This record gives sequence, C-alpha cells and structure tokens, in this order.
Amino acid sequence: MTDFAGFIAPFDADTFRAQYFGKRPIHIRREAPAAAALSWQRFNEVLGIAPYWNEETLKVFFRNRAALRENYCDTSDVRPGAKAPADPAKVKALLGLGASLVANHIHRVCPEVAAIAHVLEREFAARVAANVYCSFKGVQAFQTHFDLHDVFAVQMEGEKTWHVYEARADAPVVPLPPGDEIEKWLTASRGRLLFEAVMKPGDILYLPRGQYHDALTGAQASLHVSFGVTPATGLALFKLLESALTIESPFRQYLPDARNPAELRQRLATLAERVKAVMSSPAFATDVLNHQRGLADSRVDYDLPAQAPPTWYSVAKRAQVVRRDSGYVAITDQGEIALGATHPTVEWMVRQRLFSLGDALARHASTDPAELRGVIEQLLAAGVIVETEMKSEGLA
Repeated sequence: MTDFAGFIAPFDADTFRAQYFGKRPIHIRREAPAAAALSWQRFNEVLGIAPYWNEETLKVFFRNRAALRENYCDTSDVRPGAKAPADPAKVKALLGLGASLVANHIHRVCPEVAAIAHVLEREFAARVAANVYCSFKGVQAFQTHFDLHDVFAVQMEGEKTWHVYEARADAPVVPLPPGDEIEKWLTASRGRLLFEAVMKPGDILYLPRGQYHDALTGAQASLHVSFGVTPATGLALFKLLESALTIESPFRQYLPDARNPAELRQRLATLAERVKAVMSSPAFATDVLNHQRGLADSRVDYDLPAQAPPTWYSVAKRAQVVRRDSGYVAITDQGEIALGATHPTVEWMVRQRLFSLGDALARHASTDPAELRGVIEQLLAAGVIVETEMKSEGLA
C-alpha cells in the first residue's frame, strides 16, 4: 500500500474524497483484509522500545479516567522536568483489572504505522498522528465524545463496536474540559444513533471532525489504530499574514487612538484593503502551500550502506529574495528568477558561503526537490552560485 487508493480499497478513493471527507462518517468493511500493519506480536515489540514510552506517550484509562502517573510509571528517580518512564509491570497490573492502554504517536517508532500516516499526510495536506488503543472484553474506555480532527480508525486485532451519533460539533478546535458535567452534556446532546459499526480486522471507520461517537470492545481483546488527520484551518492564515505584512511599514506603525473613532476607522479600512489584496495574491497562495507542506513530517528512509556523495555549491554573486504580490523572486545582476514555493530554501542558500544540495533540502524538508533543482539551474546560469568541490578527510 503506497497510496490512498490502496489504503481505502475496496472503497473508491474519488468517491470518498467527493462525498465523505469532511462531510459524513462511513464504515468500510474488508471482506479479505490484508495482513495487519500492527499485530499483537508487533505491538508488543514496539512497546519493548522502553526509552520511548513515558507518562506522555503511554496512557492508561479506566472508566473514562486517566490513571495517575505513579500508578503506571516509575517515579522513583525522575529528574525535575523529565517525563516518568512507563513501568511495564505496573501497566500490566492495571490492564489485568480491565484498564485500557493508549499508545500515543506510535508512528514515531513503528515504520508500518508510519507508512500509513505518511500516505494520509500526502493525500490531505495534513498533520497526522497515530495512536493505538488496546482494550479488553466488554470495556468502554471513553464515554461519548468528539475529536478535534478527522479520524481513520483501522481495526487491527479483535472486534470493537462503535456507535456513531447524529450530532456533530461545528468545526471544533478547543478541547472540552474533563468532568462529569461535560460527559452528561455530551450524552444529552449526541442525538439519535446514526449507525452502529462492528469493526473487524482490516475494517476502517472514518469520522469527520466533531462527529459524536463511542466504542465498546467485543468478546475478544481489541487493538486498533486511530489516525488523526488535521489539515490547516483558516486560523493559520493569521500567522501567515503577520509574516507577510511585517515587512510593510503601514502595519508596523502605531494605530490611531481609539478615542478618535473616525481616524481609527479610516486606518482600519486602509489596512483591511491591503489585507484583502495580500490574501488574494499568488504570493500568499504560495505561503499557504508551504504551510500545508510543512504539516507533514518529512519521511526519509535509511538505505545503508548506500552513501550519496553531496553536490556542493558556493555563492559567487549577491542575490536578494523579494516578496511581491505576484510571487517570490530572486533579484540578480542579470534579472529576476521566479522562485515559487522554493523561496525559503533559496533565501537560506544565498546567505551561505558554501552549501550542499542535501543540506539545503534537509533544513527545509517541505521543499520539493525537483522544484529546487530547477531553480538551482537558473541560479547557476545567472552565476549566483557555482558548483564546487569540498575536500574532506572524513569523519571518524
């Protein structure tokens, strides 16, 4: 499975994007599921990576309440500010009492899960986090709730029954406070049952952000991975605007005293017109593109013992990266070079005395390598950079 179509099969990927993503939930059944990305054996192996699991990455829940860290972590010798490591013996004791285990961000230590997360990142231009939920017969670890992101729940082992309700919160971004009163409110406001999904190994349940739901483990222990998909929201535009407009003097000037409402209204109207122009410009669309690309974790697989010799460049002439509403350009003594989404990387490069292509891409992981190579060819032609050799005795 290397793309979204393979992940969502047998359901049609185009139909899912058009009719379901961000709109409504769906249970996708697998008649002949592929091998689980996370079997019980593999999950135990990943849990064995002891240095990763601590009070933040591993959580234990019992009847919708999180266990105190001293009940499942080793707190005997924790330095101030450090996270207490999980204690497997304590964890197992709580699980024996019927508690549920939540392994957060398992994609950071499990390549099989990370591969799926990366597919979803590319497909939805989103940040993706994968959490594992392990629960036992008849256990409901969480009461009715909704999430602040879209969810792809993939059943790996056992069975779990999900209840999906009619109610859906309106684009939530702030978590609800814990407590009995909130739980009662959620139960009262969830609406009628929309559908019940009995999840079997390989099945996928998609829940758009804000969809009310809860789940109950069946007759066997259950293991599922929830992929939380968080694309950029309109709130991200404020930081992008701040970055784009800081270079413009009118936005750096003091505002008129609000006790002079006519003058303030005039200034705000002027600034608002400029904000509108910036937000509708090609350059701002590039800013949004780079922000969305930056949400995804860069995935570089090791292929040792292969060793890629670096290509080195030195900066021979001065070039200035300039932002215009029409787009980003590099101004050279021979003219201008359109930079597109590569502008943060090029701005870094022209400030260096010497750099390698690999280092430039490593420092700016969201930059498309093909796009950057095209711009580098133009910078070479303009004499801004020249290819050079870097002699090194190597590192021990």
